[in-house]
This record gives sequence, C-alpha cells and structure tokens, in this order.
Amino acid sequence: MWVPQLPAEVLPYLYPSRYCESDRLNTYAMAQFGHLWQGYGRVQAICDWVRQHVRFESGSSTGTTGAAETLVHRRGVCRDFAHLMIAMCRAVNILARFTTGLDYGADPILGPPDFHAYVEAYLGGRWYLFDPSGTAIPMGFVRINAGRDAADTAYASIFGNVWPTRRRLLIEAQPGVDGVLREPWRTADALSTDDGP
Repeated sequence: MWVPQLPAEVLPYLYPSRYCESDRLNTYAMAQFGHLWQGYGRVQAICDWVRQHVRFESGSSTGTTGAAETLVHRRGVCRDFAHLMIAMCRAVNILARFTTGLDYGADPILGPPDFHAYVEAYLGGRWYLFDPSGTAIPMGFVRINAGRDAADTAYASIFGNVWPTRRRLLIEAQPGVDGVLREPWRTADALSTDDGP
C-alpha cells in the first residue's frame, strides 16, 4: 500500500518517536534491508536480524534506552528488541507500532506469564504480530495497549514513592464455543490481529 493510500490514523507509526529513532537509523536500515521486496518478507527479515544480533539480558537497559543505543550495545530486554525492530521498519517506510501485552503460552522455564513488549507491522491493511525477542509465542499474546513506543503504552505509571509487593498474574485458556481447548503454539504462519487501522 502506497503512503497516499494509507488511513490517516496509521501515519504516526511511520515517523520517528522518542524510543524509535528511525531517522537516526535510516542509512543503516536501508543498507541492511533496502534491497528486499517491500512486504511481509522484509518485516520478517528485520525481526530475524534483531533476534540474531541482539542478546536478551535482563537489567541491561533503562527506561530511557532507545533503539539507537540498543543497536550499539546489542543487548536488551523485550522492550529494547521491539524498539529496535520498529525503528528499522520505519526507517525503510514500514508502519510499525509498539505493543504491550501478556505472554501467555511462553516456555514455562521462563516463569509464569509476564508483561511483554512486541511489534505489530501494518501490511496490506492489517496489523501483523512479530516477537523480535523470540521469548514468547505470538499466538498467545494478550494485548494491553499499542502505540508509537513505550512512552505511549506503559502498563503502569508510578508517581511518588512506591513499595513493591508481590505481583501475581493468572491467565488460563478457555475452550472455544466448540468445547475444544487450544493452547498457543509456535508457527511460521503470519498472524494478524485485525483487518483495520
């Protein structure tokens, strides 16, 4: 879909944002991905590149770490992987947004379901799911919010002193209307969340 044909409400996902400095990464992203055909394959190539070149390391970033810094240091958490993938997508003119949710279906060795950041890319009038960190199963994502980057989509905003308590989150799959219980599974198929902006 050419830019003039895009719905106005998706255009913010094409521009640089606080944590997704696509303008700063333009030359690098074009050198890596500019030769690829515009579409799902290019987005998957960007997702794969981020997963292969950035190491998942808890505590390796802060609340101010942006995509450019993640590219330099090559480490981060799900938020950093998502910001870098989004910045690379936008740098090659692919609409992409930051999505927060829960990672139902992730490997139990990682612990119970947790908050997770992932990417949705707008292709052919639909939003498609990508998990550049590779730690979760996109089919099991439970969306909380979507926006330009983490500044738009915090699952909590804290003001003043905070005394943390134990966090407890319980998610349980329910059978469909046909009575069949379907757990999330890894698939190479493209997964879309909807058919609109």
